[in-house]
Amino acid sequence: MNTFVDIAQKLITPATMMHQEGIPIHAYVTEVTWLLFLKIAPALGKAEHLPTVYCWEALIDKPLDEQFEYYQIFIKEMGDVQEPNIAGIYAYACTAFKRPEQLAQVITTLAVVDAIEIEDLGEIYEILLEKCAYEDGSRLLIPPRSLVDTMVILTQPQLGESIQDPLAGTGSVIVAADQYIQLIHDEPLDKPTQKNLNRKPDIIAVEPDLVRQRLALMNCLLHHINPNQQVPVRWGDSLLSNLQRWPQADVILSTLIFASEATDELDKHDASLALLQHIYQTLKPGGRAAVVLPDKLLKARGPAQQVRTTLLETCVLHTVLRLPHGIFYPHKVQAHLVFFRRGQSSDEKTEKVWFYDLRTDLPIFGQYLHLTRDYLRTFEKLYGDEPFGQAKRHDEGQNGRWRCFSRDSLAKQDDRLDICWLQDEKATTNDNQVAEEIWEVLDKTMEDLEALVDML
Repeated sequence: MNTFVDIAQKLITPATMMHQEGIPIHAYVTEVTWLLFLKIAPALGKAEHLPTVYCWEALIDKPLDEQFEYYQIFIKEMGDVQEPNIAGIYAYACTAFKRPEQLAQVITTLAVVDAIEIEDLGEIYEILLEKCAYEDGSRLLIPPRSLVDTMVILTQPQLGESIQDPLAGTGSVIVAADQYIQLIHDEPLDKPTQKNLNRKPDIIAVEPDLVRQRLALMNCLLHHINPNQQVPVRWGDSLLSNLQRWPQADVILSTLIFASEATDELDKHDASLALLQHIYQTLKPGGRAAVVLPDKLLKARGPAQQVRTTLLETCVLHTVLRLPHGIFYPHKVQAHLVFFRRGQSSDEKTEKVWFYDLRTDLPIFGQYLHLTRDYLRTFEKLYGDEPFGQAKRHDEGQNGRWRCFSRDSLAKQDDRLDICWLQDEKATTNDNQVAEEIWEVLDKTMEDLEALVDML
């Protein structure tokens, strides 16, 4: 019996050969998305929105050359349909396939979902996206699902609250938030009862990259996310939006990681820095946030230090999780997860910050070793079940992973938030260099093994 992981692996298998023919992994998964939607549109209840001349049966019945031409016309015209989610998935669509045989191969591959229940396709699609994110050349910067689950579980978003993500990626965070809300209610919210009639999660999410945004729409569609907005993930730049047009949020969950941030240099116009400002300015009094930030933002001086100081003075930054190496492979961006809340009054600000070190003496994660919830459960327990970070806590001391630092002690260190007090027994140089050298060796080893397999 095929597991969801097996099915996702079968869906991604043709990508390797197509990558050698010049089709990037994100382009391949986009083509899979376009074809998958056409295949399952009737099961999703979306067939009525499609032009009558376009359907899966018509596509697969055509000869090879006609099939390729039909497909190219289909994906362009689908961007003009009235249904906003469908139009978003196919917006500015242009195939990356170079030969009809490539299209035919993906059509054949999609037969693997024939026996799958429509309710399970969302899970399979998320696994597919995560697998694609670990491939070289991928534009899909997707945080590990285990980390996203931790962010959601600890902040506890509720039905009726405004939930936002200003850098949505492929929608993994808002999907997890919606699933959490579904879980804590008796009935699914996409099947309204008298108790939750007309009550849907109030979600605002924005993604500037068109590739990731269309995949996010498909991800949300497969998970039956129907927000009050027209589409769950808008295509645009949160920083170019007028701040007054953004309603204040109860919960903001986001991963502010860019592929270009593998360098330690921080530009004064850095997007992640500006987005962090956007987040703490958008939180309503009493609102809470969990945000993944690159290390460089937490230690740089100049504008970054000013933003950190403002955050500490205008919000209650209560918890920082130092994340392990390699979780954003292949981009090698080191990161921390920070939790903060907006005070109910302007006088409420940071007095102390709790730090948990999940990096020192831990494995280096990446393509072949993924971060699982097992690594995060101790931190979740220490954080407590109070979403505002106010549960009772106990400092583990100099040799422990869980420490508390006063606001005054942070000020003496230029308000740096990348504090590390444990000595890594395996470390012989700085963190970035260790991780980079090890991954270079592993990557070269895998390249040699793959070349050997090809020869055999």
